[in-house]
Amino acid sequence: MKPSRMTDEVSAALALRHSAEQRGQFSPLGRLLWLDTDHGRIQFPAKDGEFDGPDLAQISKSDGESLPITYPEVLLVLGQWSGLPALRQNSHKFCPKCLHTCNVCGGKKKKLCEMCGGRKWTPGPWLPCPGADCNQETGNFKPECVTCRGSGQIPREMPCQMCDSTGEMTCTQCRGTGKWPTGRQGGSVDYQAPACKACEGNCRVGEWKKQDLRTFTNARLLEILERGKQKYPTREFLVLGPIYSFGLNLFGSRGAAIFDVVPDAKNDLLNLLVPADGKQKPQKAYLVGGIVRERDARGMSA
Repeated sequence: MKPSRMTDEVSAALALRHSAEQRGQFSPLGRLLWLDTDHGRIQFPAKDGEFDGPDLAQISKSDGESLPITYPEVLLVLGQWSGLPALRQNSHKFCPKCLHTCNVCGGKKKKLCEMCGGRKWTPGPWLPCPGADCNQETGNFKPECVTCRGSGQIPREMPCQMCDSTGEMTCTQCRGTGKWPTGRQGGSVDYQAPACKACEGNCRVGEWKKQDLRTFTNARLLEILERGKQKYPTREFLVLGPIYSFGLNLFGSRGAAIFDVVPDAKNDLLNLLVPADGKQKPQKAYLVGGIVRERDARGMSA
């Protein structure tokens, strides 16, 4: 994808955000959880109990008297941009480091058949009751019949397909192994025990795979600053988006919130600009464009 030259308007927007962060002119909002884009969801999952996303804030200024006056039209991505976090891809294989005796089958690998309940047969078509003086013999049901309990009919006993008429089936929890993973160190069943280091509490064998920036890239921008005869280092950004909604873990124990994005007056949606490579200085990301509204709350624009 060939980069395009960044407009002066976008360059000024980046400078405004960078200056506000440097001066501390912002009000923290929360930690980013995910971004829904035109190219799929960018995720910032929790790792080791902490969310891995960057912190977002709103630009503010002091009124000289009391609390800062917030300018909700500008969102900041605080701190250094460290790239997209990796996502854990779990397999279906049990983690071998946190196995415990199965609490369903007790390690026997078999359990009572879920289909027949251990009877070894399942009910088929209804037949006239063959009990003495009952439906099959007389054509009428016998209220005191112990065979059909007065109904006049009994089901045909069909072989159970799930357990092959043995009354037992392979335990579905442990998959017939007699053991199942707890996700806790040493296979502990204490939910307060430390998470298994091998699977990180996921109970499955897996691996961490990095999210590919190219998947979410909508454009590339070159920022070329020239002031008189003085030239500044060129910066290149990847434009991730457009963004239609995002989630935040709000600061101040307010829980999580979802924000929706609609086009602004220039018909632009929210986009996340990130450094095109790890050598660029500074490693900063910027949210630009769109109007952002918290669901079931008053609107704000970015």
